[in-house]
Amino acid sequence: MKRLFTRLLLLGFVLGFTIKAAADDRWETLRAINWVENPTNHTRTGRFGELGPYQFRPTTWRMHTKRPFSQAVQREAADEVAVKHYEWIKGNLERAGVDASPFNIAMAWNSGVNNVLKGRVPTVSYDYATRVTNLVQTFKHRADTAVASSLAPKQQQPKLAAISLENATVNFAVAHNSPRFELVLPVEPEVPVVYTEREPAAVAVNEPVHVFSFTTAATLTPRFSL
Repeated sequence: MKRLFTRLLLLGFVLGFTIKAAADDRWETLRAINWVENPTNHTRTGRFGELGPYQFRPTTWRMHTKRPFSQAVQREAADEVAVKHYEWIKGNLERAGVDASPFNIAMAWNSGVNNVLKGRVPTVSYDYATRVTNLVQTFKHRADTAVASSLAPKQQQPKLAAISLENATVNFAVAHNSPRFELVLPVEPEVPVVYTEREPAAVAVNEPVHVFSFTTAATLTPRFSL
């Protein structure tokens, strides 16, 4: 009884993992098809009547929904039909014994399921499927990297010291050879003095200072003329 329970538990785990993997492939494949078909998600109609993020044609749209074809430009409606069309292609490939890989589903999306089953896929569809597969691998790699980084142990950030008035957290280093500053005033120019036979007369404090001082011992004789 215990062994049977263990087998059922393992079987459920494997089935759950398989369903999850298929759902992951579906989302990544549809996202890649969107990027190849209409990366800017424009709303213009193509030359073959394609419309929306996945560039559905009217016949393909009416296979999976009764919504008006004009709603193909609406993301919610387009995603709903894209999932149904993906599952329809996948079911047809699996019933025919063909691997429902992103590459084969992309070829069937572009050229039709019957061409893939008959091996009559044009080169354009082969290149289309190659581009889709490369994008799927890129999306998976990004997802795996994001999961690995989220599970990796995070490095602890150094704790910052708490600011307190009692415990100083800032220290100032005092230099032994501290710089010195000197104030230098401009030297006043000396007043030149011209010496003759006597010393220059003393200048009063309140009197203006003359630039030059001149003294003489000559006697002036007044002269009168008629």
